[in-house]
Order: sequence, then structure tokens, then C-alpha cells
Amino acid sequence: MHAQEAIGAVTSAVAGAGLPAHDAAVVRLGENGVVLLPSAGVLARVVPRVAKDSDPGHEIRIAAWLASQQVPVAHPARPEPIIVGQYVVTLWEYLRESQPADLVTLAECLRRLHAVPVPTKLLPGLSPFDKFDERLATGVGLNISDRTFLRQLRDELSVLWTTSGFALGEAVLHGDAHMENLLVASDGRQAFVDLETVCIGPPEWDLTLTALYYECGWFSAREYVEFAQTYGFDVRRSPSWPVLRMIRMLRMTLWLAQSTDDDPQRQRQLRHRIDTLRDGTAPAGWTGY
Repeated sequence: MHAQEAIGAVTSAVAGAGLPAHDAAVVRLGENGVVLLPSAGVLARVVPRVAKDSDPGHEIRIAAWLASQQVPVAHPARPEPIIVGQYVVTLWEYLRESQPADLVTLAECLRRLHAVPVPTKLLPGLSPFDKFDERLATGVGLNISDRTFLRQLRDELSVLWTTSGFALGEAVLHGDAHMENLLVASDGRQAFVDLETVCIGPPEWDLTLTALYYECGWFSAREYVEFAQTYGFDVRRSPSWPVLRMIRMLRMTLWLAQSTDDDPQRQRQLRHRIDTLRDGTAPAGWTGY
């Protein structure tokens, strides 16, 4: 998704809601977009409406349910999504002067999230290879050899996933649990954001990103140890860790392929990620975006 697409969709969406969008600014871009509307005091999330049977209001209902379970979440600023062409726009409260949580706070909030009762409906089961084929087909900078290699890697990991054992059972997961998806406001309030990935599955899935980011060199050993001790489990000690690790690296590579067409630095990093997946040295030299 490009910045102009995201801002255009948001501007069209809020026009009917009577909200100002003259100062709209992109906060984050990837497959989805996050746009800040400072004058309106809201954050807009822009998600491509890929599937005809997709449920645009799902994320809003998840936020309401999590709040009812005393899980810290951002609240919708509008109770219904807004459809703009091929995009779904949802409006959320803007937590002013908020910052990404530190790893200890993330571990504490994940423990709270993973402890809530698992609902019988509402949430889907974890799908580790969700959107894989779509991302592979649309990924920029991938040649035929890359696509063949990544597809074969997915197939191998899919078989391993079905035989993996998980020590922590099943729980409600965030699904994309990293520091930037847990905000802390200046008054101390905490809020999980980007709730479209919330699902049911093994808690090890939510712990894997932080462990992998540590392997990438993005966190110090002290920071990671504090995270694992605060949560009470080090996912790297799990028998399922090698599979979890590889699946996450595969997803991180395909995510990067969605936004490399106009960024030479990202193009180089994408090539590096694929090369290191091939030769087994991943995630050495992986940088974050």
C-alpha cells in the first residue's frame, strides 16, 4: 500500500463522517496503512478488502470483547467500518503522546491476554500461513526462483507445524505481538492495537516475535531475559521453537516484499533475507522497518 492510497481512502471515508482530514499524515505502511488525523483526534486503519466474504466489522467487535475482559485495547472512535472502494477504513481513538511499550510491559500484558477465557465463537483459530499465496503472488522483487523456494519452504513448514507440540495449551492470542502493537500513553494507560490478527492458538506464537527480534540483534540479552522472566516462559526452550522461528521469518520476508517497489534499501534487505533463508544463516543481518 502506498501513502497516497492510504490517505486517499481515509480522506474519502471521513468526509461523510464530518471529520477534518486536511492534516492527515501516514504513521505506518505495509499491507495495511495507519493514518493519523490530528485535528479529528483519531487514527484511521486502512485494510484492503481482499475477500468478498470478509467481515469489515470484525476488528471492532474484537476490541469490544477484549475490553469486556479487562484486556487493555484501543477503543473504536466509530462503531462501524467505512467501505471506500477496495478498502475498509476503521477509526480509532488517538492516544496522544503514546509510545510503544517496553518488553516488560509487553510480557505483562500478554500474560493478561493469554489468561482470558477462550470464547466458543467470535475468534478464528490461528492460521500460520494465512494470506501466504496472496502475498507470494503480489510480492514485489520476487523472481520465479524466489517464489518456488518460498513455496517449497512453506510446504515443508506446514507439515512440521501439524506435528509440533506446544507446552502452553491454547489461549486468546494477539497474533502480531510486538512492542509497536502495544501503546503506552503519557498517563500510563496501555492499549493493544492492530487487532485484526487476534485469534486462538498456542501462546508460543505470540512470544516468538520478541525472541526472533532478539536473534536479529534488535534487543539486548538483558532485555530479552527480562521479557522471558516476566512472562514466565522462554519460547526458545520449546521443542516447537525451530518451526515457530522459521514460519515467522518466512512471514517477515513476505511482509517486506509487499512494500519494496520504491525503496532500494528495502529491496536490498528483501534480497538478503531470501539469500539467508536459502543458506541457513537467517536472521543474520536482518534489519527492522
